Amino acid sequence: MGRRPDRVVFIDETSVKTNFTRLRGRSLRGQRLTMDAPFGSWGTQTLIAGLTHETLIAPWVIKGAMDGPAFAAYVREVLVPEIEPGTVVILDNLATHKNKEA
Repeated sequence: MGRRPDRVVFIDETSVKTNFTRLRGRSLRGQRLTMDAPFGSWGTQTLIAGLTHETLIAPWVIKGAMDGPAFAAYVREVLVPEIEPGTVVILDNLATHKNKEA
């Protein structure tokens, strides 16, 4: 079997918490700096996507942290429809990725 970089997808995710708000900033001398910030319900948003040799595929954003059922849903509903049979999918060893459903 020859090398087929077009048949390899790297999957990874990252998350951001909405309470990461700057507490300090800069403004012109003599002016007060004011900015908006989320107030009340802090949360987490997670982005997961695949990267091929050409482009980003199958992006998906969820509220909250990635868990086993969410990862299985991502694979089933978002990733699989975008890749061809025989595509090699490379993941890190996060426990969530070891879900038997996925």
